[in-house]
Amino acid sequence: MEGPVRFALEGNVLRPGVEVLVHDTVIVSAASYREAQETVGILRSSGMGRDSLAIVGAELVLTERPRISTARLAAKNAGTGLAAGLLAAVFVTLVADTNLSGLAVLLWGAVYGVLVGGLIGLFRGLIHNRPDAVFTDLLPARYEVRATAADASVARALLDRQNTSTPESQDPGLSNAA
Repeated sequence: MEGPVRFALEGNVLRPGVEVLVHDTVIVSAASYREAQETVGILRSSGMGRDSLAIVGAELVLTERPRISTARLAAKNAGTGLAAGLLAAVFVTLVADTNLSGLAVLLWGAVYGVLVGGLIGLFRGLIHNRPDAVFTDLLPARYEVRATAADASVARALLDRQNTSTPESQDPGLSNAA
């Protein structure tokens, strides 16, 4: 066998000379992304290159995202409006010449900010929570740490060495894929 075929995509044409790495060998299957990241961290600290490892979501599941209530969205945006109104009021007291005292300008800025922010949140909530709107996400049920075929045996050996040196730190969410 000659080794990996080297090509690069230039426009819609493959150009010879550049290696395309395919992460086709599953090293570890993890229950969470954090566990998969920890495994990649162990392999990287043991000397494996970044380009030879990949974390891939597996067993994708279509889930419905919970809706945020209209009241909660209005309250959240009212808080944001309060902050924006106070910033605008501070700017007005520093720059503009008004007949009002600085405290009155800050108070009116806060009031207008809460009103505008609350109305924006209310309208956003009414639009987002209409009966025909469905919010879905495509989420993986598990994560796989994959490596190129050439580096798979090295990665497994490094993980086996790590697991035999510290057996009590073995995470139950990780399973070696053979």
